[in-house]
Amino acid sequence: MILSVLLLAAVQPAPTVVENEIVVIGRRLNSISAMVGKDQKGRFTCSLDKSSGNINLDKRLCKTTVRCIRDGAIGDSAIKTCVDAEKPKLLAKLRRELKGSR
Repeated sequence: MILSVLLLAAVQPAPTVVENEIVVIGRRLNSISAMVGKDQKGRFTCSLDKSSGNINLDKRLCKTTVRCIRDGAIGDSAIKTCVDAEKPKLLAKLRRELKGSR
């Protein structure tokens, strides 16, 4: 009986591992700055001053920042407010991905 419980525990990911990872990534996310510009063809470009540690999250952060600008956020403060409002959704999606991959 104890062996089956231990085997079951070994197979299932510990939710605290994912949650701890989300907390760490969330802290990193709050310290990242995105730089958005336009290329010669008028397409938006985005780069980050550092990585969150997850390439998919980095891509989503850039897409979110560009979307905020396209939706009319003008100036650093307005863009930051818009992006900050979206960060919980970005982290929730990452959480689902991490839980699904474990």
